[in-house]
This record gives sequence, structure tokens and C-alpha cells, in this order.
Amino acid sequence: MKKWKVAIMGCGMIAQEIYIPQMRRIEKAELVAVCDINADRAKEVAEKFHVPQWYGGIDELLGKCEFDILMDTASIQAHHEINMKALRAGKHLYSQKPIALTVEEVTEQIEAAKAANVKFSASPIHMIRPDIQKVREIIQSGAIGKVTMVRVHASHGGPEYFQFRDADPSWFFKPGAGALYDMGVHGITMATAVMGPAKEVGCMAAISEPERTVRSGAFDGKKIKSDMLPDNYLITLDWGDGCIGIIDTGFCQKASTVNMLEVYGTHGTVTILGELTIGQGEGVRLYVDDPAIKVRGWMDPLPVTEPDREFEQCECLADLIEAIEQDTQTGLTPEHARHVIDILCTIPKAIEEKRILPLHTEF
Repeated sequence: MKKWKVAIMGCGMIAQEIYIPQMRRIEKAELVAVCDINADRAKEVAEKFHVPQWYGGIDELLGKCEFDILMDTASIQAHHEINMKALRAGKHLYSQKPIALTVEEVTEQIEAAKAANVKFSASPIHMIRPDIQKVREIIQSGAIGKVTMVRVHASHGGPEYFQFRDADPSWFFKPGAGALYDMGVHGITMATAVMGPAKEVGCMAAISEPERTVRSGAFDGKKIKSDMLPDNYLITLDWGDGCIGIIDTGFCQKASTVNMLEVYGTHGTVTILGELTIGQGEGVRLYVDDPAIKVRGWMDPLPVTEPDREFEQCECLADLIEAIEQDTQTGLTPEHARHVIDILCTIPKAIEEKRILPLHTEF
């Protein structure tokens, strides 16, 4: 059995708490190197997880290390440059979200992947989540009739509030990052994962907490100026044919009991229980109203995963390896990511002009 050699670029929280530990359970993957612009951090992570090689930058990694797949888990603003260098070097790629900041940048990455004949997988992972796939299956079966509305909850209290970090989280609140690109990308990806490409977008937004205090980690107690970008959004989407959607997203909800996703139809409702998670929710529930068989009520569909198997974030790597070996499209296509970024890039204009605006991409 071939082991695919993997390198990680970006040694922050998500790499250390999710990708590196979970990668050990991906049978066909072998982590051979970690890399970070903070070389000391890369060295510490390599020693902590017994990774044989570490590097202080993407150029050094590409120049000195032999590997097959790059996982880009660096900061949002760095993704495009890192991704382009990896693709041009002929590396298969999984990139954390968002993979770029403009539609044009994503298109450039897609073309680079095609030119190098490599596979390109784009976060977030929602399209390959078993519960999202179950919702898609229920919608496509016609069990809830014609879909009329989608509601998505993708908010939390902020990266400085509930996540332990050894790095300063101030960058989350600067241009090129922010709540829209950090959390809105999840909500938009989930909505379009179950309904396909949207036609129009509108949005209201506010700066609700212009100053924040780090609540844990190495920078506990630090005051952060957070008045450069909105931190509180209500996004509306229109798919046409009488179907609309609403997404709440941002850094202003310290706690919530709202389910992450609900889809309403003319004959029922399907919902994913629990708040937004990077794995999967707490189950799928279905409400059916069918006069023909005299049924009206909630029911639990069949389990979406095997009882002894938990879906994990690093399933993205298994999906990418399968696409490489079978020469098929990845489950997390960059074309879907491009449509999400089209929406993200149109939202600021919709806010400024206070109107609904058309979208220009599909997947």
C-alpha cells in the first residue's frame, strides 16, 4: 500500500489540535514535515508530534522536502500565495478556508492545478459531511416537497473568546480576515452544499463589539481593537423559484441553542441538530407532512455514519488521496469554493448599497 507523504504549512491551533492528531488515523497518509513562518514554532510542533522535518517558510519547504500533498493551514491572508507556490511546484493541495480572497485568485489557483495535473481540495469540509449528504439526499428525494427556505446558524463568541491559542488572535479582526471570512464561509458553504449555487445575495452587518479581550491562552487579558470590520452579519440568499435563505454569522454569540441548519419545504422540514461544528452535528431530524398516508410529525432518519466510526475534519485528506488514486474529482471542489468566495466578495457591496445583488459563478 502506497503511503502519501504530507507536509503541513501553518502550525497554529487547527494544525495541532485537529489535522496532525487525526492524520495518524488516515492509513494512506504519512506526515513528513511541518512548516511555519515562525521557525521556532515549527521546530516545537515537529518535536511535540515526532515529525521528522520542519521548515521556516514555504520556499524552504518546497526546495528541500520531498512530499506529495500540501495541507495549507496558515492564516487566511497567506493562502493564495502559499497555494500558488505549491500548485506550481506540482503538489496536490488541500487548503484551509477561504482558499483565496477574490474570485480571480481562486480561478488562478484552479488553472494552476489543471496545468500541473494535480488534485486540489478546498475547505470547508461540509460537502463531504455525512449529515450534510443525508440532508441533500432527503431534499433530492422530494420527502419535504419543494424547498422554500434554508436557515443556517454559523456564529460563535469570537476567536479570542473560546479558543485556547498560543498565538495572538488580533489578526482575525484585520482586513483580509474577519468574521465573514472566518465564520460566514461555513454558513454559505453549508447553504450552497444542500441547495447548489445561489443567484442573488443581500446582507445587513454591524460592528457590535469594537473592542475585545482575549480570554485564554498565551495572550489572556490582552485588549484587541476590533472596529475595522463588521463582526455581526445577517446574510440572505436567493436560489430562485421561490426559495430563499438566511444565514446568521459572526463573532457575537457567546452561546446559543439554535440548530446549525434547517431546510423548510412544502411537505416538511429537515434539520441538523446542534451548533456549528467542524465535524458533524448531533443528528438529522425530519418532519414529514404527508396527507396521502396521513403522517404528520418528527422522525429520525437512519444513522448517517456507522455506530463505531466518527467523522473527523481530516476526512478531507482521505477524500483527496482517493481522488488522486482514482483520478476523480475531490469531494471538496475549488469551483464550489469559488462560488462561496463570489458571495463573500459581493456581500460588502450589498451592505454598502443596501440592496440585493446578483452572483456570477456556479459549480
